[in-house]
Amino acid sequence: MSRHNKSRGFGLVEIMVGMVISMIASIVVFQVFASAERQKRGTTGAADAQTNGALSLSMVESDVKAAGWGLDAHTFSDCDRVFSYIDDGVSAPGAVPNLLTPAVISEGGTGPDQISIRYFDNPANANYKFALTALTAKPAAGSESMRVRSLYGCTPTVAVPKPLALIQQSGTCTLVQITKVEKPTLTIWTESGLGAPSYNPPGAYKLANAWPAYDKGADLQCFPQLSQKTYRITNGQLELQEPDANGVLQTFQIAPDILSLQAQYGITDVCAGTPCPQKITDWVDAGGAWAAPLSNANSKRIKALRVAVVARSAEYEKPGSDGTCKTTTEEAVAAWSSWAKFDITTFPADWQCYRYKVFETVVPLRNVIWGNV
Repeated sequence: MSRHNKSRGFGLVEIMVGMVISMIASIVVFQVFASAERQKRGTTGAADAQTNGALSLSMVESDVKAAGWGLDAHTFSDCDRVFSYIDDGVSAPGAVPNLLTPAVISEGGTGPDQISIRYFDNPANANYKFALTALTAKPAAGSESMRVRSLYGCTPTVAVPKPLALIQQSGTCTLVQITKVEKPTLTIWTESGLGAPSYNPPGAYKLANAWPAYDKGADLQCFPQLSQKTYRITNGQLELQEPDANGVLQTFQIAPDILSLQAQYGITDVCAGTPCPQKITDWVDAGGAWAAPLSNANSKRIKALRVAVVARSAEYEKPGSDGTCKTTTEEAVAAWSSWAKFDITTFPADWQCYRYKVFETVVPLRNVIWGNV
């Protein structure tokens, strides 16, 4: 008896049916994968926008809170008139703009605003010395020297730029630069013409601009230098400009996909008494009477800044069947903030194909408030 081994394979029809089923299954799997990937990218993009926006606002808020650091707030509050001068060797010599304004908003028109924060030393300097003293004698007319009670914090060194001093008496303040000191006689020299940058004008400039003379007892505070940080939007990212330890201006990229920054001053009513009220009665844009350089009277009325930044998700949303993106609409932009105005004409042409998040905060100027300015 013989046995025959029979083996049977798949027929052509069966193979084709299996291929069709496999292709359908593959299409479903890839569609599910693509959908999941889009959701993942959307979630990641939203998280990145959240991080970038929160980081940007946090850094601006931290620096604005400390605006005016390094200067005795009571000295600032008593300055009704301010005399200053700078010759940096680049621009035409003249007054130091916004000398006693802790934070200045530069109006960006339809584009982003810019915020500059003034300090009376480099915040990176760990060896700041608070130095408040007074004149012990009336300087002679036209003299470039003054005798003071103490030289603490006023002595020039090799490691840092020549220190500055703000003199205040009877509401009049003057910025000078200390070029040298004489320790035995406790004398400060404020010589002019020693090279840029110079904060001491020549005698002719003082005469032409009626620089004041001071009597014995005038308050004087020494501080190392004027320092300024500036936040601005450049090519869709937040930048910070600040001096390094040697005073050289550096630019740092803080966060990408930040499309706009808007800011306003929080101001009080005009104050004729002392102390002035600290209640904010109005919010104003940095234009007109509030455009830089600000008057000292208006500077004293600024108690806070409110800031809004727009962060964009990095995830591009595909256009609809009609070829237009509707991920973000003009109506949505109008509802982003109750006060900040964002001009979409300054956004990239495909702005509607992205999602956005707006971050807002109110930042009190602590040094101004503590000084009861």
